[in-house]
Amino acid sequence: MSAIDPTVAAVLAEAQRAPSAHNAQPWRLVALGDDTVELHYDHLDYLPFDPDDRDAYLALGAYYETLSLAAQRHGRRSHISLRFTRSGSDLHVGDISVRPATAADGPADPLAGPATDRHTNRLRYDRSPVPAALAADLTGLGNVLVEPRAIARLVAQASVLSWQDRRFVTDLRRWTHADPATPAGMTPEGLALTRTEWAALRVAFRAGHLPASVARAYASRDVRLLRQSVGVCVLGAPSLSPADLFDAGRRLLRSWVTIGGAGWASHPISIAVDRPETAPQVAALAGVAVPVAVYRIGHPTASVPRSNRRPLQETLRA
Repeated sequence: MSAIDPTVAAVLAEAQRAPSAHNAQPWRLVALGDDTVELHYDHLDYLPFDPDDRDAYLALGAYYETLSLAAQRHGRRSHISLRFTRSGSDLHVGDISVRPATAADGPADPLAGPATDRHTNRLRYDRSPVPAALAADLTGLGNVLVEPRAIARLVAQASVLSWQDRRFVTDLRRWTHADPATPAGMTPEGLALTRTEWAALRVAFRAGHLPASVARAYASRDVRLLRQSVGVCVLGAPSLSPADLFDAGRRLLRSWVTIGGAGWASHPISIAVDRPETAPQVAALAGVAVPVAVYRIGHPTASVPRSNRRPLQETLRA
């Protein structure tokens, strides 16, 4: 930490608020000097149920976009030179520099301010229609709004298949913790689970997988929330290449900040694009080449706390 400029350290600390599947926070940093860090990802420290690393690359793109917006709040600008070079389980994603802004950079991104309060809200939303301006902004970022009930059918199918899959349950068990102070992963409070739902989840963890009849019951919560939604977005990408997924992660982060900045809420429910049985149907429904994320949007009925994050010193090596 002593080799990092204090302002850059503040930017990196704020970038820890980036979203990631299961709140796994897979990014790792190596300090190269006062204002430059390497961005890494360790394949051994993430999700076995992410075989094409889609969630990992989305998280890394979201991390960089979060960092970029944080830099602008501190009068800086960031740049990344992408590399995607692998050594064993380690992936060197790219090199990030954070330099003072100049007049030539122009004003800060209007999303820089709202990005400080980006968070997921898994509660029920009210029935307010999605404002046309917000829908247009999301479309411009590569999202397609789809009919909630149509996508809910695919989410139900994918969820039942996943609860019968030991890899899915193992991932979920690894990253779900009863301790509300855990710095990474998910907690019952963060998932907005009732005591009964938390007890049922622990039963599933002990079983390792569920029969189809029970899996349908476990899938019902997210399906119900989707069916009640007034808006569901599918984010598309040209391909599953690392560069395309990294870019999609940046667009996904900007989408969620745009939603929050408008006073609305978002909740990722991407299980339908995790399963090869349902992902092609999501692509056809949304008319995108590769669907990489599904999330519902709506006007929140209540506020929720933000999930925990690791301190910077756990991800930064001098």
